[in-house]
Amino acid sequence: MQIDFHYCAIRVITEKAGFSAEDAQIIAYASQYIDDAIDHEKMNVEGHLAILSRRFSDKTFNPVCTAHKGLQFLKGLQSDVQNKIYIPFHFLPELETSSDYKVVQNCTLAKKLIIQALTELSKSTGEQRIMNLVRLGITLHTYADSWAHQNFSGLHEPKNNDIRDILILKNGKWEKIPIISQIEYNSLPAIGHAEAASYPDQSHLKWSYIKDSDSKVYQRDNTLLFMDAAENIYNIFRGNKQEDIWTETKSKMFECFSFEAKSLDDKIKKFQRVFPEIGFYYDEEQWRNEALHTVEQNRLFKARKEDSEFYVLGSDKKWFFFHFAALEQREYIYKLIENKRYKNI
Repeated sequence: MQIDFHYCAIRVITEKAGFSAEDAQIIAYASQYIDDAIDHEKMNVEGHLAILSRRFSDKTFNPVCTAHKGLQFLKGLQSDVQNKIYIPFHFLPELETSSDYKVVQNCTLAKKLIIQALTELSKSTGEQRIMNLVRLGITLHTYADSWAHQNFSGLHEPKNNDIRDILILKNGKWEKIPIISQIEYNSLPAIGHAEAASYPDQSHLKWSYIKDSDSKVYQRDNTLLFMDAAENIYNIFRGNKQEDIWTETKSKMFECFSFEAKSLDDKIKKFQRVFPEIGFYYDEEQWRNEALHTVEQNRLFKARKEDSEFYVLGSDKKWFFFHFAALEQREYIYKLIENKRYKNI
């Protein structure tokens, strides 16, 4: 899925389900930031946050990389990337009940993570509550991806990830993608949906492919899949409430997902037009810039200007909360992966 679901749709769903506009923004931002958090090297930070002590060592902070853009082609073959980025955040299988690493839609394990986040949110206040809003956004990303990434695996696994003969439905007719594109995709490692490019994530697309391992044709109507994901997420938040606003929201959401835009910016603008009451705003650098100030931005530390990797704490902590919550989810899933391997020995 792309920003039109992970940010825009989540922003709509959470606010319509009763979250304040401020809380909905935090949840939706964290949901999208999973695809944008590329920091992975330790950094020097002046200051200390007690709530983040596990990620601080003296004045060093260790961020958690959750994004797989670029890694899919450059580092995806590394098992560490598969086990600590792909599986915990984007291709979560039913690790507790299945021996297969294939993703299934409406993943019960991902839903469990959402319920846990909601439970912790209901009991928390202050900074801990903000971190649990961030945590909720992270879990929603993983849950939603189970619709788009179904039948693929986060491992280097030809059984689930080798595909061919991609077709796109255009004007009522199935059309082959350019042969050069098919050759290019098939030359990529069988990790995630690399061989399907971004087709699983485009909300308007109707497409099909053949899986090499079983020679079956798999047809996808992404719009219907994304609508199902959105409704399931809304129902989690609705719980036992009598009021149901999904009926009036559903047609508008379908209009946004089915819109064939020339760019993701156009997709966002579509959401803005259809939902003018929602204050959409996403800048992937915002949380990082608010949490970290470079030496040049703080007069107190100009004497250390020569240290280009040195930062001081900024005015906001949500970027730090994101990395802490991401670490918790990664460690939880990684333990399940290790237990699964141990049982199979």
